[in-house]
Amino acid sequence: MRTQKLTNKQPSPLGGVGLILLILLVALAGSAFFNRLTPWLGGWATVGFIAFGAAMAWFLLNWYGMSYIYTANADCLRVCRAYGKRERLVTDVWLNRVVGIGEPEAMKARFPGARVIRATRAQCPFPPLALAYRDSEATRLIILQPDEAMAAHLKAAVKR
Repeated sequence: MRTQKLTNKQPSPLGGVGLILLILLVALAGSAFFNRLTPWLGGWATVGFIAFGAAMAWFLLNWYGMSYIYTANADCLRVCRAYGKRERLVTDVWLNRVVGIGEPEAMKARFPGARVIRATRAQCPFPPLALAYRDSEATRLIILQPDEAMAAHLKAAVKR
């Protein structure tokens, strides 16, 4: 069984301190901005500030806290989304149901009606790889960023 954890590059300790200061600065600027809008918007300015804070938290969690975990054996590829240590299943791909493997753009052109599931990270150095597989409902396409060992394992398992 092979396992790979795919994460974005984490900031250095000094970069982390800078990031915290930047978050504080952006939160204070947002508070001042929405405080100035209070005479015109009333209570909606508070709702706007809460939405602004939620958007900022979502961005930070998505960029720095989320990762993907690929687990593959001879029969199945399991893709999970992880926030810290909490894993949530994205999908299971049975490798005997894979109908195509290759570059994402070529696979999208080959299967134009397939629903696309992305399990990639922006700052990851590995090239993306697309698997087209038949689900119980239709053909689906999952885009991954496996390392060399995981990509070789997937290609060998699909060829069998």
